[in-house]
Amino acid sequence: MNVKFAVLVILTLVLTAGCQGFASNTPTQISPAIVTDMPILYPTLTSAPSPSSSPHPLPKQPEVISSGRLNCSSLGTFTKCVDDVLNIEFEYPAVWGEIEAVLRTGGYTGYAYDYFFGGKAIAETEPLMAGGRSIDFSEGRGGMSTDFSGYGDAGLQKKGSCDSSMNDLFPLCQKVEPDVTWMIRFPNAKYICESAPGFYSTPVFRIEVNLPSNLRINGFVFEAPFFSEQFSKQIETDLYPLLGLGSDMVPTKCDDVNQQAFDAQLKVFIERISNKLADGETLKKLGELTHLATSIVFR
Repeated sequence: MNVKFAVLVILTLVLTAGCQGFASNTPTQISPAIVTDMPILYPTLTSAPSPSSSPHPLPKQPEVISSGRLNCSSLGTFTKCVDDVLNIEFEYPAVWGEIEAVLRTGGYTGYAYDYFFGGKAIAETEPLMAGGRSIDFSEGRGGMSTDFSGYGDAGLQKKGSCDSSMNDLFPLCQKVEPDVTWMIRFPNAKYICESAPGFYSTPVFRIEVNLPSNLRINGFVFEAPFFSEQFSKQIETDLYPLLGLGSDMVPTKCDDVNQQAFDAQLKVFIERISNKLADGETLKKLGELTHLATSIVFR
């Protein structure tokens, strides 16, 4: 009798788990894209709540809704693409390679949309990356640069473009038009000393696209490196040692004197960038990235 009861309990648990797996809503399908064999790597889910401590359901494996290459054409130095998910057109540096676009569901709710350049996973191209999220996107993991769902007060949204509260992280910021902004992430001493080690400390050029009317993705970003090897070495030699920053970007000198010295030297580098006094390769990359920002057209 005890054996039969135990078997019955096990069967009940198995059937219950199976029913839960089919209970989630199926997202509305979009026009099918050509699915390629490129490996798609998702972030590891790291902070899922346990059933005993939270009423929220456990995160599920993201479901790929659409995966395929964008409709693009060569313009020589640049490649022009039409994105029917974001409803935009843009021109990006051809050296980045072909773009594979993947639309998927979030671990809990909402949608994520990411670009993969040259058939590589995001980890292989970072800090070159591009992606966006819906307002209701949620899944159990740490944050990443592409967790952006436009401007506003909901979910992963930011208050607005060129928000003064972000000056410690983005000292240079310029609106191209109401829904397109480019900025340079180059954090000051306060941000580096008060943030998690290495988090967002790598200087990059960032483009934010606000998509308030989009049915799935409400914000999208491009991020790309822009320093030449020469400029990078100057920063590593003249700037980073002032806070004791090594390859792990962990600050070891955060007293007031060192922070002031760091910010003074940082200002010099920022002025060289904004006044176009950097080396030719750095200025060339900056020109290509500002071209990408200004080329974005809403359809």
